Amino acid sequence: MLQEANIRKMLVNGDQWGGWQGYQLPISDQYVTIWTPSGTAMHWKPGTWISNRHQLSYFWPHAWFTLHIGYDLDGIFDSAYCDVVLPTPPYDSRSRELIYIDLYIDAVVRQDGTVYTKDHEVFDRAARRYPIVEESRQKSFEVLDWLEEQAKRWAGPFAVIPRQLPRTDFEQMSAEHAQAIMRSIL
Repeated sequence: MLQEANIRKMLVNGDQWGGWQGYQLPISDQYVTIWTPSGTAMHWKPGTWISNRHQLSYFWPHAWFTLHIGYDLDGIFDSAYCDVVLPTPPYDSRSRELIYIDLYIDAVVRQDGTVYTKDHEVFDRAARRYPIVEESRQKSFEVLDWLEEQAKRWAGPFAVIPRQLPRTDFEQMSAEHAQAIMRSIL
């Protein structure tokens, strides 16, 4: 069975905005992938809800972003949500907890491949209140622009993301079996 992992989305003030439990999907030594099947409880500050889609989350060491890729129940790409974050620690496939600190701005990829960015005004409000946000302004917006361009071309970090999953029952597999399946399509 895949190793369970807890994911926590934190705000710069130390509050937890969201959290959920997923499974380590050991695809690469270059990044960490978390599988979150449909039906998972998603605990967000406004309330808890049950996910009605599958998700792969990607974490690169020291990166200023995380990617959350949604798939419908048949494993077909639905959308991507790209959080701009403070650089992440060097997690690996043995990590049982992955924590990232959100910087409020995001790039979103729709099912049809169109891309938009959002929450610029939320970033500006946070920058007035938290020095770390203002200090990260230039890098944050560089990363946001870069993510938008990479997403439009499905290049850079998106190049390792499948548009269709070969299976949607990874949580029931051994790490070796899940790894072999995912590596066969990349």
